[in-house]
Order: sequence, then C-alpha cells, then structure tokens
Amino acid sequence: MATAFSEKYQEQTSLPFTSTELGAFHRFHAHNWDGDDQFQAGLRTITQAQATSPSFSEMLKMKQYYFSTRLDTKINLDDYLTWRKHLEKPSDDPNVPIFKRFDEYDFDNDLKFQQGLPSIVGQLIKEGKSTLDKAALQKEMTKAKAFYYARFIELFDFPAYLAWKEMEKSQSGPACPFAHLWQNKGKGSGNDLEEDAQKFLTTTSPVSTGALRLHVHSPATKNVWTGVRLAKMSQTLAAVKEENSITSIFWTANSGTSTRDQRDPESQIVSKDEKWFSGGVVVKGSSETVSSQDPVKVKELLRQYYSLMNELLDISSKQHKPVVVVVDGMVSLSAAYLAFGSGGQRVITENATLSFTPPESIESTPNELNNPFAGLYLLGRIQSNAKTDTSARPLPKGVGHYLAFSPDYILRGPDLRKLGLADFFVSSSKTKDIEEAVLSVAGCPPPHTTQAIRMALNAEIVYPGPAKIDVWRSEIQECFGDAASLTDVVSNLEKYDNNWSKSIRAYIDSLEPVYAELLFQGVSKVSELTSFQESVRLEYRLAQRYNDYIASLLEDNENEFDVHTATFFEPIETEEAELFTFPFADWIKEHQQDDEFSAATTDGTEEQDPTKACPYLASKAGESTLPSDHPNIPGVDFSDPEAAKACPFLSAKNAKGSSDLSSTVPADHPNIPGVDFSDPEAAKACPFLSAKNTQESPASTSTVPADHPNIPGVDFSDPEAAKSCPFLSAKMNQTKSVSNGVGAIPADHPVIPGVDFSNPDAAKACPFLSAKNA
Repeated sequence: MATAFSEKYQEQTSLPFTSTELGAFHRFHAHNWDGDDQFQAGLRTITQAQATSPSFSEMLKMKQYYFSTRLDTKINLDDYLTWRKHLEKPSDDPNVPIFKRFDEYDFDNDLKFQQGLPSIVGQLIKEGKSTLDKAALQKEMTKAKAFYYARFIELFDFPAYLAWKEMEKSQSGPACPFAHLWQNKGKGSGNDLEEDAQKFLTTTSPVSTGALRLHVHSPATKNVWTGVRLAKMSQTLAAVKEENSITSIFWTANSGTSTRDQRDPESQIVSKDEKWFSGGVVVKGSSETVSSQDPVKVKELLRQYYSLMNELLDISSKQHKPVVVVVDGMVSLSAAYLAFGSGGQRVITENATLSFTPPESIESTPNELNNPFAGLYLLGRIQSNAKTDTSARPLPKGVGHYLAFSPDYILRGPDLRKLGLADFFVSSSKTKDIEEAVLSVAGCPPPHTTQAIRMALNAEIVYPGPAKIDVWRSEIQECFGDAASLTDVVSNLEKYDNNWSKSIRAYIDSLEPVYAELLFQGVSKVSELTSFQESVRLEYRLAQRYNDYIASLLEDNENEFDVHTATFFEPIETEEAELFTFPFADWIKEHQQDDEFSAATTDGTEEQDPTKACPYLASKAGESTLPSDHPNIPGVDFSDPEAAKACPFLSAKNAKGSSDLSSTVPADHPNIPGVDFSDPEAAKACPFLSAKNTQESPASTSTVPADHPNIPGVDFSDPEAAKSCPFLSAKMNQTKSVSNGVGAIPADHPVIPGVDFSNPDAAKACPFLSAKNA
C-alpha cells in the first residue's frame, strides 16, 4: 500500500523536465504570495490602475515576471501548468478520505482517549523516552492516536497513512534543501490579546478535561498586581480547586512589544529589556514614596500576595495540578514568587530577567510594595541548592549571599536555569508551540498530568547558553562560601583588587548597616528552612521590624540606638498566623469596583481632577462631582469623566494680563489632552483666551467683534454662526439687561436650542452670565 502512495510523486521523474526545472516549479508553486509584501505592493499598484481584477492567466504572468526579476528564477508557464495538472490529478485511493478524517479528529476532547493518556505516557517513560525531541514525541503520539482511532472509530492502514503524509509534505513543501532551518521557526506568541487594563485577567476553561488557560494582559501598567488583581486571581484559583475537569493551569502574559522586533536587519543587534511579565506588586491609588506608604496597606497587600502564592503551591503539590508559567519578560522582585516560586513547570524565554539588586537602568514601578526583604525565599532556595549540588559544574557555595550583594546583576535565561529558578528554556518565537504542546496532553488526569506536561515541554526546549555566574565561580566560593558574617565577606573581597570585588564592596558600603547585616543573616537562616510558609514568615517579620526601626530613626534622629539584630528575628505570632488566610471572597465584595489606576498611572503622573480644573466647579467648595446647577449642554453626558476633561471652558479663567490674542497661554491654563499649547496656532484658535482681557474694545457695528479669534472651519460672516456662539454676549460694553435681578439675560444673548431663558432658573444656571459687567 505504501508503494501506491509514492508512485504519483515518483512519476514526476518520467515527465520531460530536468531536476532543476522540477525544483523551480516546486518553489514557484509553494511560494507564499500572500505574505510577500513586495509582490502584494506591486499587485495593488496594478489593480488600482485597472477597473477589473486580474484574471488567472494575468495573475500567473505577474507572478512569473516577479519570480524572474526578483528571485532570478525563470519559469516556463506552459511547462509549469503541465506539471501542475499532473500534480493535481485526483487520487483514486479510497483510503485518502479516511486519512483526512483521522487528521481532523478532535482527540483533545475525546474523554476516552484522554483517560488513556496516562498509560501512553507511562509506557514512554518506562521505555526511557521521557525526553524525546519534538519530532520523536509527535511520532509516538501519532502512533497512539492511530491505534485508538483504528480500534474505536474506524479501521485504516497506518503505514499507508505515513506514506501518504510524506507524499503530501513533499508536494506542499519547498524544494530548498535548508527548509528545515526556517520551517521550524515556530508560530510566535499566542499572547496578543487586546490590552485591557480594566479586565486584567482572561481565563479560558477546557472544553471537557484539560488545562485552564490564564492570560494576563495589561502591558501599559507593566502587568503589575494590585490588591484587586490578586483577589481576582484568587477567585480563579478557587475554581481550579473545585473543578475536576481542570487538570492544570497554563499561565501566560502579554509582556508588550519590543523595539528590537522592528529593528533594521542591517543594524547592530543590541540587547534591550523592554518587555514586562510583571512590574511588581503595587499599593493601589498611592503616589507616595516607598518609605511613606501606609503600613496598614502594606501589611494587607503582603498578606494577599503570600496567601495567593500559598494557594498556587497547594494546587501544584496537594492537588497534583501542575502550574505552567511562561515568563517572557522582566520580573520585578516584589512579584518574583508568582513567576519563579510555584516550582516544577517554570518556562522562560530570552526576555525573562530577574535581579535581586535591581540596576538603575531599569525604571522602577511607582508605588511598588515596600518590602525590603523581597525575594528572600528564592535566595534561600538558591543557597540551599548550592549545598547539595552534585552536578559536573555545581553552584558555588554562598551564591545566595553573592546574589543579595552583587550590584546591577541581571539574571537571564542561562543563569535562571543554572540557579534552579526555571525549569525549561524556549525561544519567545515558540511560545505558541509550547501552548499547543501542553494543551494537547493536559487532558491526562492527575496524578499523571505533571509527567505528561513535562514530556511535552522537554520536546520543545533549547540550550539557553552558558551561565554568566560560572565566570566568577571560584571567586564567589572563596569570598562567600565559608563567610560567617558580612565582615568576613568584605575581608575576603579585599584580597581581590579588581572591579568585580570593588563594585561589591562599594555596594555593601552604600547599604544601611543594620539592613545589610539582617539581609546576610536572613539568607543564612532561610536556607535552613524547608517550606514556603516558614520562609515567608521570616521574610515578613524582618520587613516589619526593619520598617519600624527606620520609622523610629526618623522620629528621633538625635539619639543613637543600641541595635540587637537577634530581636528582628523574633516571631510576630498574631500577624504571622494570618499571612496565608486572607479572606479574598469577603474583601473583593467591598473593592470589586475599585478603579485601580485612577489616582496614579505606572509612569508616576497623577491624573488631573477635572472638577478642580474648571474655574466654575472649583468654586463649588466641598463638591467632588458636577454640581446640580451645572448647565446642561445638549449631547454631553457629564456623568462621563472624559466629558469634564474635554470641557472647552476651562480656559475661561478671569486672568489679569494682556488682551493680545497672540500672546502665550497663561500659566494657570488647564491642560487639555492632545493639545500642544506651545504651538502659537493652538492659542490663536482658542475662542476663550479673549476672556482674559477685562477691558474690551469699543463697540463694533459688526455682528462679530473685531477682536474675536478665528476658529478653523467656522465662517463668522454667516449671521447664524454668530448667533450660535454663546460667548459673544460676554462683551461687557454691549450688555443690555432685561431685568435688574440676579441672573438677568442680556438682550444680545444668543438663543441656545432647548433652553427657555424666559425662565429665571435658566439664567441662574448659566455660569457665564456672571462675567457680564453689571
């Protein structure tokens, strides 16, 4: 049967074409015309010049011309069509429809097949095939699917199917002998969901049994975690615990785009960190410096952060539901546990970074949680791993202390893998392949899910490169390995007269002495602890006691304190008992509608309160919303904050100054988004700057005053245009009162559609009539 499927392809050798011509026909036939930007640009130019779309023969001639001029390959169209006609002969083999049905069968949602996956995975592991490459794993899985399909769906010839697939591949694939180098480039990132800062988290449940896809997408905020976002994540995890159909979690993040992706191919390749997996845990609605954050808010946020991490670890270890985290960007230290603390299935790309001593070159996130000992748990794990590492090139002892005091050290893929902070390294261009591979085996039920997922991930990994930490391996071990105190470290460093040693000593000297000593002792103590909860309790008590210590120094900076570092390590039993039991369900009910970034944005700039910017609204003392007597403007919904921001009357401040309309905008003029007032034309075009001058020119017989500024697109020679302007009545020398009471309407006041000015309340409601010179 296999011969029958190879004959058709082999028949090409009997055609009257050379191997060179056959190769050219293959390349021409398989060329990606839709994705060729140059060809498409030329095609658009041609089609725009003619009324009808090109015919098949015309299109073929265009492609022929392009192929010969751009790709230097001549194609004889008559010969090509003969070859193509032969290639497209319909198959008379009755097995082909069966093969196509097998290819299209939905194995992912076949419960019976998914239940059989554990035995398939177990057999592969038993045969020593747990680390197969991608092609080998796909072949094994195809064999298993074929066995299942032939037994439970319909019989078919598997060897013949393989021969048919090879023939299909040879006909559709390019003739280039190096095609394998670019065909396996990958499918790119699957994280390109539209950014939505208000819907930070998107989840996709499996159709039947499998992984819950969890996607974070707010790159404009650096994917930071607020209390509300942590609470919503906890709600998602609660569903994972309850649903038996969810076997695992696949967690990705839209880390943004990099200018490196759009660089000129001819330009120099420069490493530039621009993508963020997470910019950290931040205090909501605060623009305060780290040192002045509300201690109550800080404690609450730490409880939320630790409680969420504890839930993730419980899902992975107790429920045997693996958590796959794909880190494709920078990770701020305050959120490092979310990326690297869950353990087991941590996938990183070349964009993943972490630093325990963040360099100044990386802009810190405003309002980041004040936790001076953030990451202590990870440092302890690294220090502990170094003691038991028996690999060919083991980690240097004392490496945890080294990372805590090595300035500007950015950990990238090779180091993250070496230190045990990540389990798999893949190219960022293959993240979609990773997702498909994991989801294809995630239906394997616990406790076998982890083995199945690791097998799928092992088939996708690549070598990350050599670890930078190995360069200073012997020096790290000598300076930090046996040091009993920070003083010992400094003494050991003094033996080396090089920049490496000098930079570390300078960094230690720059630290507050008590903090430096606590950090050294903290790494030593946490490396002896075995659980996440024990480690985090130690981290918490150090952070709280040290913050209290700093606060006491600020209150009384005249007296010296006799500091005993041992007291910092004493448990805070009441607070520590609640670290992992935060009541997310009750808390979120009161904070569900919190506007997470209304008070401050990630770049640290505070948004202007429109009610404070408006000169009329600002006079309404104590009112935060629009006052009840604010005039109605047809078509404008003032319940929308954007409407208040866009109000064109904010500039109508009664300023003392020149009446020259070409003068610059006054210093107290409010900012209007999207308008550059450094442009003189912008000032000229503003119809309200004339309100600065309280001394008006003599009355004009013209309908429009001589000093009225020009407004682009408005013809004021048209009397109707002048009538529609509600501000021409503000000419103080033209006021004619129809009443001497409050809210009198001037005779020359224009008509405003929908407003009855015979009603005294209408006049009272207008904030601009007060500008009339009574």
